[in-house]
Amino acid sequence: MHSIAPYSIRCFNPYSDPKKGEERYAVLDKVGQFDVYNLFRDFIVAQGNKFRIVEATQQVYRFYGVKFYDETREMTGWFEAGYYGVKNDIIDIETGNVDFEKAQNNAEIIKHYVRFYIPVGFDEGIALLQSYKGNGIKTLLHDLLRENFNKVTKRTLQMNPLAYKKAFKVWEEANAKEIKLTKFLGMADITDQLTRLGHKEQQLIVKPPSRGKLGNKLKDFFTPGSEEYEVVEFLRPLCAQIKAVAELDGKKRTFTIGRPAEEQICEILLDEDEVDMIAGNPEPKSLHKWCTSLLQEFIDSIYPGLKVKI
Repeated sequence: MHSIAPYSIRCFNPYSDPKKGEERYAVLDKVGQFDVYNLFRDFIVAQGNKFRIVEATQQVYRFYGVKFYDETREMTGWFEAGYYGVKNDIIDIETGNVDFEKAQNNAEIIKHYVRFYIPVGFDEGIALLQSYKGNGIKTLLHDLLRENFNKVTKRTLQMNPLAYKKAFKVWEEANAKEIKLTKFLGMADITDQLTRLGHKEQQLIVKPPSRGKLGNKLKDFFTPGSEEYEVVEFLRPLCAQIKAVAELDGKKRTFTIGRPAEEQICEILLDEDEVDMIAGNPEPKSLHKWCTSLLQEFIDSIYPGLKVKI
């Protein structure tokens, strides 16, 4: 349901000339006369606490409860966003009765945790953005920050998904705990039963037997010729997507099988053993604490050997 998507933060200089020894990407605290950390902070503060409308996409948003940590150059808080423009009903799933008639000018607002880390002396920072059921706020948030950034600096702000090319090396020796088959098409009798329950999307989860394990190591699911890889080859035509949940030192990560390991996009599902849930939403303090360990993990992989700590 809830997950954290990590992105890199970089500043591209379209006017740089590599022939003259000029770097394509600027050091984040030296973008000309500007510091990216200060630019982000000033922009967020200027937004205030009121909701703002983006008419082009029929969205509303606001920054809420954002805290700034100048010493570690982090900022954390909430980015609340939603869509308007469609009239529909909100029902009680237990009774089927309409609880609320959502008008065309109403918007359902979802809170997304956001966290930025913009270090001194590096040309790459990190953003952690919360998603819910695969729906995130990266496009809207990036558009807002990029427009202001370009206006002030005349440079281009980039926020690209952090791949697991480096971090995967840490996880390839982990044990696979679950295999998730999304939109599973095999075994018609099973999917028929699921459909009767009203699910829009069927998902079959394969777990190891008690005290057992799924295969040997996570890397075996990506290695042609292995028994695990052959199983994946058999299952792939039967579903839209195959994911493996791996566990290492008590931490869990989800990987999409079928995509080369070096192209893995990190999808970090919330670990409900560490993050408390209240009415379906992560409790802020435990979420922040959990994301601190995630951020440190990415810092270690992006700036190896430099012992950067937050």
